[in-house]
Amino acid sequence: MSIYSFSQTQTFLQCPRKYQYKYVDKIQEKEFESSPDLILGHSVHATLEWLYNQINVFTIPSKDDLLIKFKDQWDSEVKEATKEKELQLKWQQTLEDYIRRGIHYVANYYDKYSPFAWISVVATEASIIFDLNPPPSGSPSFQEKENKNWIKFRGFIDRLDKEWETFIINDYKTNKNLPPESKEEYREQLTLYGLGVQQNYAKYFKTIKARLHYLHFDLMDEREITPELLTTVTKKYADTIVDIEDKKFHYNMGNKKCFEPKENNYCKYCEYYSLCPLRAHLKFDDEVVGGELWEKTVKWLVDEYVALSQQESQAKNDKELIKILLVEYLEKNNLLKLFWNTHKISASPAESISIIDKDALKKVLLEIWVLDEAMEVDRFKLQKLIKEHTLSLEQLGDTVQKNSNRTLRGGNIT
Repeated sequence: MSIYSFSQTQTFLQCPRKYQYKYVDKIQEKEFESSPDLILGHSVHATLEWLYNQINVFTIPSKDDLLIKFKDQWDSEVKEATKEKELQLKWQQTLEDYIRRGIHYVANYYDKYSPFAWISVVATEASIIFDLNPPPSGSPSFQEKENKNWIKFRGFIDRLDKEWETFIINDYKTNKNLPPESKEEYREQLTLYGLGVQQNYAKYFKTIKARLHYLHFDLMDEREITPELLTTVTKKYADTIVDIEDKKFHYNMGNKKCFEPKENNYCKYCEYYSLCPLRAHLKFDDEVVGGELWEKTVKWLVDEYVALSQQESQAKNDKELIKILLVEYLEKNNLLKLFWNTHKISASPAESISIIDKDALKKVLLEIWVLDEAMEVDRFKLQKLIKEHTLSLEQLGDTVQKNSNRTLRGGNIT
């Protein structure tokens, strides 16, 4: 089994088809392009890595030293990225805007945590590999006995600290958007890394914590990684990987549609949109179809079909409203027909069924052996069965309700 990463599993959860293109077919749609956002994030990470590497050898750099380090790192990465092309800026931002953000992040962080006392740095930018579903205690290790059912996972920890009897996983975020509390991806990532820390350093600590540092907002989100949380999160991602492996097997056996595309807010940014059946048509020319009798372009047909569907939906709503008004008028005046100019409306009594308790209704239908005939248990099938005398209202009891209404039929005046 392959060694999985958090970004791989997130790609699959975001869109299985994108996962297929990237990790199964290994299609490189375009070369990796750097951007000011990526350079900013990497420069800040590298600067803080340098800071804690200095602290780890009992040297505390000054804030000015740290800002110089950031500026040097930024200049070096921008120079490398612009050797062949200019950086693409967005939303009317300038490179100076990014530099100002980076300086703000680094300076604020330094002021908040200096003089960096009571901290022991275990590692910075640490690469870890661990078992996502570790073998039971006492069984041979993965190295001693290969077992393809054991899932290997890898990741990078920005910084791992030891504070007294607690190990702390730190992760820096330079996003300008603060994710809502319901967005669990970052926390789940650090929880998985907590499993790696547990497998590598278990005898050195009693508890594990995860800290997300949102530098743009000067916020720190801390959470203890409890055994219960570990169990929940690792099961989710182990199950996800089992699903991936199952789809890979069927894909390699010839089922080329097992990685179904999933439409989401990231589609417009996807590097594989020209291959994806959900988006590929955006790059097509406007073809003519229909032959000599009715030649139309595909784009015209799309617009026309949607327009007609919207008109149909609106007409249906308007028709229902008109029916209500006409039925009220008929009943108020004790009439059975209405006339105007060339058309007339005839009204006849009708009955309909509405379902009151669907679960109870299913029980009744099972008991009288007609569930197969009303598998969907919708009111139209029930009305048909009652009309055919297969069912009676007495058999259905309180699970349904009979309603009286009118059926309107339109026609020409003769």
